[in-house]
Amino acid sequence: MEWIHDTHEKPLTKGILLGTILISVLPLILLLSGVNFASPIGTAELEGLTNLPEDAIHDTLLRAFTGAFVHLILEWSGVIIAMATAVLAFVQYRITGNSATPIIGMALLSAGFIDAFHALSATQIINSVSDNSDFIPFTWGLSRTFKALILLVGVAIFILGLYRKRRRRNRLVLISSLGFLISSYILIRICATSSHLPSTQFPNQWITRPFDVAPLVLFIVLALWALPKFQKKEKSIFSQALIWSMVPAIATQLHMVFGSSELHDSHFNIAHFLKTISYVVPFVGITVDYLSTYRTQKIRLREIALARNRLEAKNKELNQISYATSHDLQEPLRTLVSMCDLLKMEYGGKFDELGEEILGYITQSSQRMSDLVKDLMMFNQVGQTKEISKIDCNEIVRSIKVDLAQIISENKATIESTKLPTIYGYETEIRLLFQNLISNSIKFKNKNRPLLVSIDSTENDTHWSFSVTDNGIGIAPEYQVKVFQIFQKLSHKGEYDGTGVGLAHSKKIIDHHDGRIWVESDGIEGCTFHFTIPKKN
Repeated sequence: MEWIHDTHEKPLTKGILLGTILISVLPLILLLSGVNFASPIGTAELEGLTNLPEDAIHDTLLRAFTGAFVHLILEWSGVIIAMATAVLAFVQYRITGNSATPIIGMALLSAGFIDAFHALSATQIINSVSDNSDFIPFTWGLSRTFKALILLVGVAIFILGLYRKRRRRNRLVLISSLGFLISSYILIRICATSSHLPSTQFPNQWITRPFDVAPLVLFIVLALWALPKFQKKEKSIFSQALIWSMVPAIATQLHMVFGSSELHDSHFNIAHFLKTISYVVPFVGITVDYLSTYRTQKIRLREIALARNRLEAKNKELNQISYATSHDLQEPLRTLVSMCDLLKMEYGGKFDELGEEILGYITQSSQRMSDLVKDLMMFNQVGQTKEISKIDCNEIVRSIKVDLAQIISENKATIESTKLPTIYGYETEIRLLFQNLISNSIKFKNKNRPLLVSIDSTENDTHWSFSVTDNGIGIAPEYQVKVFQIFQKLSHKGEYDGTGVGLAHSKKIIDHHDGRIWVESDGIEGCTFHFTIPKKN
């Protein structure tokens, strides 16, 4: 489906773009203007902590750990936003079936888990083997590299077209998600158990954090090549927001590579703030996408409901007209048949051979027309029954055999059935269904052998499957769909009686029960009518 219309897409994209650029540049402008974003470390004050009054001790401790608190808040904000993005991505996938959103959402979530480990270990909530002076900057660089790489992998899936087979999309989403999560766990495990981590900070160098150069390059590649190609395939606000999220991501790395020389300095805190913004932008994109999709779906559902109501009204009107017309035709047809019978009785001996033949044609045609009108009236009544009841199919078949006993005897037919289930449905219609199929088998029997009609059933998880099998004349493969169309007669008039409504009537009954009906035959020896009835109560 279309994600949103262009009229909605452009202003929303412009707002995200301008807001993202402004937020990414503003901290640097403020820093150059003299605003200090650094968090006080306070180690000197801690040395004389025991000599301070009790109230002062509390304030001193808070100042000393301000940097750690700010770091934890900024990191954890990004993690929470990544989780929310992943949840919305799967909600969007459930609605639209677009596998791009959950895969990218899980990539962001996996990167968020690395950030969560980085934050919790830095505050000693989770114990790490290495010293914080090495651990914090190393895991920071690792988390940035991991996020860039995992986004690149997620985007590559769609650039390479690995998602195209619809039936494999669920599997692709599952495998990708597990792969991302396992990768993040392995990295967390390695970092947590490594006692010697490389030094990643070089305060007196032009590039103060060389380990942050790799993610900087990867984010630039994502911004200039990978994500734009992805956006061409997945035209959505979310895909565009991913591109704009590279602005704060790149700004983050620039602050770290060329600015931050120690933990919790101004560039360090700005970088962590901008990293959180790089999670916020995709979240805003997926939220706008979700709201747009929801609005579009709501409008379409309203249109479908209106169209359905109009269709039901027209169908009801058509059924009323058809029923009234059929009912009104009955009286003149009965009169015509009665007049033919009276004419034959009073003047039968006075007609010559041609007159007798013409009178016979008139009588047969009138009777055939009367039968057709009756069948049409019954056809139009399907669906008018509203109450579902419990139906014993064994009793239905038994009563039909009693009602058709004379016809069964005249045609030397045998009707047999296995133990049939008790189902839920519209009893009158189910009875007509079995009667139509049994009568159809009798009507189209093979005159060279005794007729055998077998009725069977099997149970499935969601429905009952029935079969009515006979050894009659069969139905050629090219006619096995047409037989369920109204007024379709596959035999010449006079060869077999019928109006061409019976099987169409049967299909309408099955449709009313939300089932399926079809026929199997080699076109030579017999056929089997299959139909299904869903399990309901």
